[in-house]
Amino acid sequence: MSIFQTIDNDRFFNPFCCKNREIYVECINQLIDKAKEIPVLYEQDARHCLILYLQNCRYAIETENIGEEISGFLSPQENASAILRYFRLCGWITPKEIGRSGDNIASISSSCRKLMEALNRLFDSDMNGAITNHIFAIYEILKSALEKDNARAIRPYTNIMMPLLENESDLKNELFALKDSIRQIMHAVMKMSDANSFGQFLIRDEVLEKFFNDYFFIKRSGLIPGYIAAIDRMLVKIRRSEIYDRMIEEFQKIKQALPLEAQATVDRQFGELDSFINAGYEKEMTYIDRKINTYYHLYSTRMMMVLSNNTNLQHFLNQLLMQLKEMEEEEKSLVIQELAKNFRVQTIGFVGRKSFARRKKAAPNLSNAAITEVELSEEETRRLTEELLEQTPDSYSPENVRKYFENMKFPMGKKSVADMKIADREAAMMVAAGVMYAGTEEFPYEVEFGEGMIETEIASISNLTMRRREDHE
Repeated sequence: MSIFQTIDNDRFFNPFCCKNREIYVECINQLIDKAKEIPVLYEQDARHCLILYLQNCRYAIETENIGEEISGFLSPQENASAILRYFRLCGWITPKEIGRSGDNIASISSSCRKLMEALNRLFDSDMNGAITNHIFAIYEILKSALEKDNARAIRPYTNIMMPLLENESDLKNELFALKDSIRQIMHAVMKMSDANSFGQFLIRDEVLEKFFNDYFFIKRSGLIPGYIAAIDRMLVKIRRSEIYDRMIEEFQKIKQALPLEAQATVDRQFGELDSFINAGYEKEMTYIDRKINTYYHLYSTRMMMVLSNNTNLQHFLNQLLMQLKEMEEEEKSLVIQELAKNFRVQTIGFVGRKSFARRKKAAPNLSNAAITEVELSEEETRRLTEELLEQTPDSYSPENVRKYFENMKFPMGKKSVADMKIADREAAMMVAAGVMYAGTEEFPYEVEFGEGMIETEIASISNLTMRRREDHE
């Protein structure tokens, strides 16, 4: 019998083709979750559940005729009643039946429950730990099948073989999803062109989080290889026991097959399980391990390229310091002044201490290797660096920023960004520097953050207010 003959309702799939299909799917999921919390889901409870959802719905309801009109202009109560009637018309909710309370029962049909459960299993990206769950399920099925007087052995093909095949198929799909995830991550890394994008990717990307949650749990748990080995041993035991013969007999009855055909099919299914457990699983995990190593190398290389603008900064800095060392004082002073003009602040952010930690390169870039004829001692390098920094003007020092704010009028001792005339990059950088210095002992101002952003002529800036500290008034 086909799927459509089993459902016996021509409108069953209609909600997936409507303008408000996202809302209908969310509504039926809300009702399914509600039905799990109470013994009987009455129509009044279902209506209250949908009203609450529609009042907080993130989707805009489009005007649509589903036998009766629903629209964003109607109240949530009217739309909830219309949606319930539409679900009953499509067979998602069973026909009207009066319960003990006198209200109609709004039971979710079994076909609808199975459909939504299957869709959630297929497309829900938050199902972390699915790989290990399938491994544990296969282990538990085989372990219980070999126990004495176990109920699974009565119908071994239905209660042992079929669940094993289903979990093996789901496990394969999860491994494929893991491989697709690392492929998406590597494509995303290749497209990044600045360090800020790398940070945002690490913080916000859900694919990255799910991938590493699943992957590292499998790799760090020393139990998984033991489970795989135990599954292999139990499969061999079942094939040598009387359960194997009863599987063939049950398959004959279910599929109306000949004895040789039934035996060949069961043998192929055991062979598939044995092949995946002994070779397929290890092959997939080895492939993922290799891609992980490639990802780390790619990420490191890409970060180095982004931060150095494809140049070896250390090599050029050594050359610069060597040339400065050999110059006369007047010429050196002139060069340092010219260099100072080339410095400009592009971004300001908070950096942790680990960002400054020097790490040894696992695989140095040998293509750029060269023999340095002259080396600077540590003392000379430190002296030249300090001399260079001392002669470079600091436009955004605490003193300069304090003078900038002192030239402003602070009515009531405070002033918001909206009241400041930020018309160029210099003014925006002064405000950013003031935020960084706020609260320090040498800076007489503190900052208060509000909600939202303020649009200025030069940039969008957080809604903040600079307040003069009372101890400096």
